Amino acid sequence: MNMNRIEKWMVNRSSTGKSGIRLAQRLLSQAETGPGKDILDIGCGRGVITRYVAREYAGRVVGIDTDGKEIEIARRSDCQGNPQFLEADARRLPFEDRSMDVVLAFGVLHHIGDWHNAVIQIGRVLRVGGRLIAAELLYPEWITGIDEKSSFKFGIYSLDINKLTRLLQDEGFITLHQHSKKRVLWQDWEGIFEKKYEKAWSRY
Repeated sequence: MNMNRIEKWMVNRSSTGKSGIRLAQRLLSQAETGPGKDILDIGCGRGVITRYVAREYAGRVVGIDTDGKEIEIARRSDCQGNPQFLEADARRLPFEDRSMDVVLAFGVLHHIGDWHNAVIQIGRVLRVGGRLIAAELLYPEWITGIDEKSSFKFGIYSLDINKLTRLLQDEGFITLHQHSKKRVLWQDWEGIFEKKYEKAWSRY
């Protein structure tokens, strides 16, 4: 789902971009991501993190987003490493099986009601040994319920981390790192998962 104007303003602030780069830097280092990898950034927006990754890791880097206007802005920005930007949906990734080494998903899944379809697609495109690096905002159901009924909705959904972890296990992943931090109205959550083998079955 595309963001409304208020959320676009919040996400595209300079301070938000800088904090996103710091997060990517820390988690990519913790995931032991080396140079020359095929990296996919899901929900890239204007490509701030995508450009950082392309500049620092010198591999094939692709950013996708469902918002065509944000993708056009990302394409107009010069960047060392020449990342590619595509308008695409995380639930229908336009990439071949086992074509990526790393998938980044920062603040994406809680905007997708049927997020499990995106997770299955991530499992499909990652090579064995690849990493999913994710960070999310976890909202309680009373907040997502209010948003659903609002005429000026942000399009946020409750994301159950236990269900997410079980689905990733079904897709052949093991957990390398998880951490959450309680805020006033939500939790900040991050996780690093390694695709250890091809999927055995799916709960969905």
